[in-house]
Amino acid sequence: MKELQFIQVAQHAPRIKKIIRNLVLLTLVSILVIIVSRFFYEGRVHEAIVYRRGMRLNVEVGWPANINAIASWGLLFFSLAFLYLFFRQDLKKPALAVTNEGLFINQQLFRNAFIPWSEIERVELRGHISNPIMRLFFKDTNAVLKGQVFILKSIANATLKSNPSMGISKDETIGDLVSMFDFMKEKGVPVKEQMAGRSKNEN
Repeated sequence: MKELQFIQVAQHAPRIKKIIRNLVLLTLVSILVIIVSRFFYEGRVHEAIVYRRGMRLNVEVGWPANINAIASWGLLFFSLAFLYLFFRQDLKKPALAVTNEGLFINQQLFRNAFIPWSEIERVELRGHISNPIMRLFFKDTNAVLKGQVFILKSIANATLKSNPSMGISKDETIGDLVSMFDFMKEKGVPVKEQMAGRSKNEN
């Protein structure tokens, strides 16, 4: 991607970083529980043979083994969730930005994606001016997802297939969405405003 000249930017909401920090903490706690539980194995855990669906399995029985198993599943879940959120968006770059040529999206379904104005069917502004919600409608999902990582692209494509649009609010983005909406309008992007709380003189 060529170097983009951002005119207006919006940053990632603090909750995104908070969620990632919490996942890191939970991952570390899971590792600690796995290590500590092993110290209680002696005299409290024994092996047993069980049959499940005709298969013979050797399993460890005892409360330390149960705790170890739960922590192991937690480690798998929290680490995968962390990796997904970490690679889904680039926290070093804005969550949303506008340029003279198009829109930069780095949140939710997109990571460092540049969408030319020509690929945006229309933009709607909803909600109230104190909590505006911008909804973007795309012409061609294949075009807007071009350049995305395969796994993320597959997830986004499945989501956008039936409804090629995405909503942006202060839950994901901290910035002046109303001003960005007005900028898109000036650039000739078809818009529809359904937001309450703004006088006609401000449009």
